[in-house]
Amino acid sequence: MPPKIVTISIDVALGKSTQMRYVHPEGAYRLPVLILPAFGISAKFYDRLLKSIALRGSAAAIIDFQGQGSSSVLADRKNDFGYNDLLTEDIPAAISFACILFNTKKIELWGHSMGGQLGSLYCATHDQRIARLVLCTTCSVYYRSWKGFGMLKVLLFSQFVRLIAKIYGYYPGERLGFGGRSGKKLINDWGQQALSGRYKIEGSNTNWEIALQSIMIPIHAVYLKKDFLAPPRAVEHLLEKFTPANVTSVCLDEPDLNHTSWVRQPQTFLNVIMGN
Repeated sequence: MPPKIVTISIDVALGKSTQMRYVHPEGAYRLPVLILPAFGISAKFYDRLLKSIALRGSAAAIIDFQGQGSSSVLADRKNDFGYNDLLTEDIPAAISFACILFNTKKIELWGHSMGGQLGSLYCATHDQRIARLVLCTTCSVYYRSWKGFGMLKVLLFSQFVRLIAKIYGYYPGERLGFGGRSGKKLINDWGQQALSGRYKIEGSNTNWEIALQSIMIPIHAVYLKKDFLAPPRAVEHLLEKFTPANVTSVCLDEPDLNHTSWVRQPQTFLNVIMGN
């Protein structure tokens, strides 16, 4: 029988809940995988990826972050959240539920785009339950990592959306066609890194640049040669924040895939990440 997607509700913090979508194949022999989704993309979008991972011998799960998909949190002027909330609430709660669900003490943490940035930052907290970090089309959004007009485009857009979020009290992504509705703090965290190249997170006293250097688990990055949202130089800017000995990366020249479409055509990525 093909792998079946199951959905359960989980609490990530007091008064905050979301859904975890997972697949748990019989005879799974690899470490389970927890996926952190990209900004503005519902967990349901990853169903084909979950099933494909399961067919290769791993249980797999994903959650909707605050403000996305099935999350009970709706961003508005009264309900704000940022990177710090996802790092201290959503991700550790999801790991705890996944470990119980799959009866394991270790998982692999996979992140797509912004999910990979958050996964990187979370691994800098040294949660011993994470065996490997996998980054899929994930990059630093530092504007100088782009070339030519792209550099100006990223700079202007990233700072424009910070301003919009400040005016509205939340980020109306559904109106702007980039991401979904989200917290003002989250967009500010994202835009601050786009401007400075450094991670400085509202509500956190951690020196994240130093913390990222301290990650000791294996880090595996897979990205595309032609991807405006995560170009090779921007991926490299993120990978340079880690200890080089722990990092392996593969740049794929796949013109039929883009920043998001690989999720529904995942075999090329999975061949690299999990082996043929």
